Amino acid sequence: MNKITLAFTLPLICASFVGCSSSSKKEKAPSAGYVTKGNGSFKLQPYKELTLENGLKVFFVHDATLPRVSLTLMMKTGSMQEPSQHPGLNALTAYLLEQGTQSKDAMKIADDFGQLGASLDITPGADVTTVYADSLTTGSETLLDLFADVAMNPAFKDTEISRIRAQMIAGLQKKIDNPSSYADDESDKFVFGEHPYGRDVNGTIESLRGTSKQDIIKHYLTFYRPNNASLAVVGAFDEAYEKKIQDVFAKWTKRTIPVVNVTAPPASDSLKVKLIVKKGLQQTQIRISELGISRNDPDYLALRLGNEVLGGSFASRLNQKVRDDLGLTYSIYSFFDVRKERGSFDISTFTKNETAGRTLDEALKVVTDYVNNGAQESEITASRNQLIGQFPRAIETADRLAYNLMALDFYGIPVDYLTDFNKNVANLRLKDSNAAIKKAVDPNKFKVLVYGNENIIPQFEKYKPEIVKAK
Repeated sequence: MNKITLAFTLPLICASFVGCSSSSKKEKAPSAGYVTKGNGSFKLQPYKELTLENGLKVFFVHDATLPRVSLTLMMKTGSMQEPSQHPGLNALTAYLLEQGTQSKDAMKIADDFGQLGASLDITPGADVTTVYADSLTTGSETLLDLFADVAMNPAFKDTEISRIRAQMIAGLQKKIDNPSSYADDESDKFVFGEHPYGRDVNGTIESLRGTSKQDIIKHYLTFYRPNNASLAVVGAFDEAYEKKIQDVFAKWTKRTIPVVNVTAPPASDSLKVKLIVKKGLQQTQIRISELGISRNDPDYLALRLGNEVLGGSFASRLNQKVRDDLGLTYSIYSFFDVRKERGSFDISTFTKNETAGRTLDEALKVVTDYVNNGAQESEITASRNQLIGQFPRAIETADRLAYNLMALDFYGIPVDYLTDFNKNVANLRLKDSNAAIKKAVDPNKFKVLVYGNENIIPQFEKYKPEIVKAK
C-alpha cells in the first residue's frame, strides 16, 4: 500500500546505546549543546537540535563508532500538498532532484556520488518526502556539497522531466501485474475516496502526462523550503563540520508555506464489499479496512498493544485461527496505518480462489469476537512484553534515532515518547486496550476489497458486492 509510516531502510551501523568497536581514527569531539534524554538505565544517545534563521531545523547525532557521516533531509510535503488535478506531482518533483542541478547534469551527479561510494535515496510519500545519503568521513565535505546542491539547486531540465515521467508511467502500467500491490492501491482508493491518502503517490498515467515543467517548479518553490523541512546529521563529525552544515544550508531561501486543506475521507455506515475480478489469477487478495487514527491520537499506544493480540504478531488471533487452525492462508496480519491525518486500520491476506469467501467470513468472525469481548489478560501481557522487547530496534542505530527525532517533530510529539516508551507500555492495562480497540474498530463499517478470478463471485453473493472487472 501507499502506507507512509515514516520509516525507511537505513544502514544498521551500531546500537546507539550499546558499546561498539571504535574507529581507528580518533575523531574531534562535537560542539557543546548536546543533551541526553532519559532516566535510570535507559538514555538516548546525546543529540543536539537547532533551528537556522531560515527555519530549517537540524538534528545532530554524534557517533564516532564508525568513520562515516549520513545526511537525511525530511521535506514536510507529499501527495497531501498536490493539486487534485496533478496526482504524482510531488513524486515527480522529488525524483527529479538528483537528475541535474544548476551546475551538474544527472550523469555528473551520479558519478560524484559514485566516487564517494555513496548513493542518493529519495523517497516521496503522502505526508513527507525524504532524501538520504551517507559516505565515509573522508568524503563528508564533498557529500555535504553534493547533497545541498541536489536539495537546493535542481535544474528540472526538459529532457530529464520527460525521462522520469516515462519511467513513472511504465511503473504504473506494470502495477496490475503485481496482485498484492494492486489490491493495496485499490483498497486505499476504496477507503479514502478522493482524499490524497487514496492516491498512488506516483499519481496516474493521465495526471503525469498533464503535468508541466511549470507545475513542477511551482511545487518545488512552494513546498521544498527550509522552513518546511528538517535535517539530521549523523556520524563522526566535529564542530567545524557542524558549522559548515549551518553555513551551507543557511543559503536556502525560505518562503511562506501555504496551508493546504483537503476534504475529509468518506465515512462508512455499513459493511461494504467490492470485488475486482480478472481472468487468470491463481489466488485471491483480500483487504479489510476502515478509517483509523492519526499518529497523535491519545489511544495510539493502547491500539498498538491491542493490535498485537488481534493481528500484529505471529501468535495473534487472526494468524492462529485463519492460518494455523483452518489453513486458509500463509499470511494474515492487521495494523493501524497512522499518518499526519487520520489513516486506516487494515487487515491483509490472500488465499486460494476456492476459499476466498470462507477466508473473509472467518476473518470477520475473529475481529467481531475480539471487538465485542476483548482480549484476555494473558494475551495483553504477552503483547506488552513483545512491544517492550522490540522497542530497542527502533533506535538501535544513531541513524534510526535521528530519524525518529525528525518524525516526532513532524507529528508534534514530545521526545518523551521514546524515553518513556517502556514505562508507558508497562502501565497500559487490559481495560485500556480493550476500550481503545472497541472505540476504533467497527466491523460493521469495514470496506472490503477483494481481487481475484471471476469464479470467486458466487462466494460473496451474501455481501451484495460491487463487482468491477480489472482493466
